[in-house]
Amino acid sequence: MRPGKVDRVKRQLLSEAVADNLDTIRGLPPRSRRPARRTGHAWLRRAPFLLVPLALLAGSRGLEISEPHVEAGFSRPALQIGRLKPAATPETPQPLVGISASAFPLSVRRIVLDAGHGGRDAGTTNALVTEKELTLDIETRLRALLLRHGFEVITTRADDRLIPLRERARMANSSDGDIFVSIHVNARAAHTASHGVETYYLGPTNDPSLTRLAAAENLVSGYSIADMRKLLDRVYADVRRDESHQLASTVQHQLFAGLRAVDPGLENWGVKRAPFIVLTATEMPAILAEVGCLSNEGEARMLRNPIYRQQIAQALFNGIQAYASENAEGRRQKAEG
Repeated sequence: MRPGKVDRVKRQLLSEAVADNLDTIRGLPPRSRRPARRTGHAWLRRAPFLLVPLALLAGSRGLEISEPHVEAGFSRPALQIGRLKPAATPETPQPLVGISASAFPLSVRRIVLDAGHGGRDAGTTNALVTEKELTLDIETRLRALLLRHGFEVITTRADDRLIPLRERARMANSSDGDIFVSIHVNARAAHTASHGVETYYLGPTNDPSLTRLAAAENLVSGYSIADMRKLLDRVYADVRRDESHQLASTVQHQLFAGLRAVDPGLENWGVKRAPFIVLTATEMPAILAEVGCLSNEGEARMLRNPIYRQQIAQALFNGIQAYASENAEGRRQKAEG
């Protein structure tokens, strides 16, 4: 045998020996013991298991079927599974943006008036007069002014009765009122030398004195502990808050301006937030106006005067009318725009 042929035979034997060793490692029998068509039959048996996954992968959105470059003289592969496309980066959720009430300039026609306290709940008391008497009288005077100027009016109480706050809110909500105005009289035992007016709208507060005031006003609520979570959610996430703030600011401005003219010592205690249940449970823009201060003896005497109570009612009416006019102007501008 020629040397070149001997070398080829050696290389072939060596190659077959290596292949047999690899097959042994893979657990396959020696090639000499395999049927001639076993390899072909094995591929045919396995074909469905390979083709089905390939078909599924090809149809998946996450896979890219690529068509490779084909050089002359070579057959085109039937299918090539390319690399997985990178997963789409999820969009970053945008923070929720509150909707301004100015986008919906609605008319104010129906007013819900709430005279604070009543019945066995006298509210703030003084040797001369009680809060429940004052609030009912001012509510009656304010109602007459509103009716005279074309507003519809709903009152939560028309006499000396105790009505739980839950029932007051139910009456207001079922009446489809546009705004809710609760009338109260203040008392500050630690500051008897001063007196003023202030107006509240719904919201949390960090002021301990306001927390105590809210606890006192919320005492006869009619709500249970089971209702607490729902009420607190509305304190912190109420879409009415901005509109209630505007109503409170307008009423406070008119209240102070109107009463300061007849009471030079009156102080402007401003617009504040507090979690009064009567504001939390109502479904329309709502405020609570503290129209006087019984802890001051001078003002207590003034509050006993029907003429002064009429001036309070007039100042509240001016605030409500100004707020309604602002909304009407907003509607007109929207219509013209």
